[in-house]
Amino acid sequence: MSSRVIARRYTLEVPEASAPGRVVWRGRDAVNGGAVVVTLLEDHPQADATMAALVAVRHPSLPVILDHGVEGDTRYVVTPARAGQTARLRLSARGQLTGADAAALGVAVADALATLHECGLVQGAVSLDALILDETGPPRLEDLATAGLARPADQPDDDVRALAAILREVLAISDDASLLEVPGLSPRFAGLLQSMASINPPSAAHARDALRRIDDGLQPLVGSVDWEPFAPIEAPQREAGERGNRGLKLLVGALAVAVVALAVVVAIAVVDRRDAEQRAVTTGLPGLVTTVANTAIVEGWTTTEESVTTTVETVPTGPNRMPRPIRVVGIMALDPAGDRQENNADTRFVIDRSRKTGWSTEIYKSSTLGNKGGVGLVLRLAQPSRVTRLVLRTAPVGATIALYAVRGSEPATAPRGWITLTEPVTLRRGRAVLRVRHRPPVKTVLVWVSGLPAVRGAYVLRINDIRVVGVPIGA
Repeated sequence: MSSRVIARRYTLEVPEASAPGRVVWRGRDAVNGGAVVVTLLEDHPQADATMAALVAVRHPSLPVILDHGVEGDTRYVVTPARAGQTARLRLSARGQLTGADAAALGVAVADALATLHECGLVQGAVSLDALILDETGPPRLEDLATAGLARPADQPDDDVRALAAILREVLAISDDASLLEVPGLSPRFAGLLQSMASINPPSAAHARDALRRIDDGLQPLVGSVDWEPFAPIEAPQREAGERGNRGLKLLVGALAVAVVALAVVVAIAVVDRRDAEQRAVTTGLPGLVTTVANTAIVEGWTTTEESVTTTVETVPTGPNRMPRPIRVVGIMALDPAGDRQENNADTRFVIDRSRKTGWSTEIYKSSTLGNKGGVGLVLRLAQPSRVTRLVLRTAPVGATIALYAVRGSEPATAPRGWITLTEPVTLRRGRAVLRVRHRPPVKTVLVWVSGLPAVRGAYVLRINDIRVVGVPIGA
């Protein structure tokens, strides 16, 4: 084995990290020229069984193993190059996280750990330095589950306790601080952190579910504002001479109110009769009109607008609710079982209202996208809506697409954990209308591509335009 080249293919360029039993290098794939991470491990008796289980794991917060093998006494594992920065660097640059952000981070990491534990694996190196954050996807535990590869396996409880330590760090809670006395930390969150750090912590799956419930409770309400109550208004001082006329004024006021009430009753009767005559002529009149503030916050998403201004729209309510176009304010590509990069920079062309531009999947060798389940586009709507249909313009025909959705925060896995709007269908036309029968109120829609059409021996799909139609909440 050369000191600089592994498997006559991977050139080691810059050492990144080292620990007992392993060394991590940044390298280059000589076949395709791509950047990779090569982890060199001292061989271990359990390594073969551990590696066989690890190769089969698929999770958006865990690295994908591109290649692995043994040369001499050294085992090597190749994973995609890392994008983003470590959580420790992000924390030092931007400061501590809010409770809601910390809970969302914990959900993603706990879900990844639960996936490993279900396969009999232990991560064994959970820390802020092993956690990578970027703007295009969920947090990722880039370090391999080295427990069982380069050293004896740890216990799953050790991973949960390490996650509790991470959450304390991102919340800037010192080791000697009492969790129940930390300002701004909810008692539920404090109790969970204390339980996760104990001798008998909950499983990663139970910790994930508890963190998800906490995350849902900590998300800010849409349209909520801080306000101060009005100061009480002092009653004016009355003069002694005014008290004698009080009875007469009350009598005159009561008579005036009675006259006004009678006039209102007469006016209502006239208006009701006029409305009835008008409805007999025009049956398509809308119901009551509700004023809805059309606002949106886009974070870490591709959007066609520099900033989303607040406008006021009138939304028909009542018995004559009609679907209308729903504005998409954010879009991103999703590749949970791959390298999490699916032509992300081109997603904005799907919502730019031009049929000449669009986004396409990467080129695959099979219609099933290399058996990784699928890729998708996540659309964030301007306001919660009951989606009735999606109109897509794609090329070529023959792709298999399904629709999923969620109202709250997006699950780290896809499409698992999302609400099913439609079953998978094969598109037979360039312009396809996917009609939704199950219409819960949602804020985010996932267009999931699980099958690709063939193009000259390769498999790829291009989506030029997506339009969302539905009934906004309040309609």
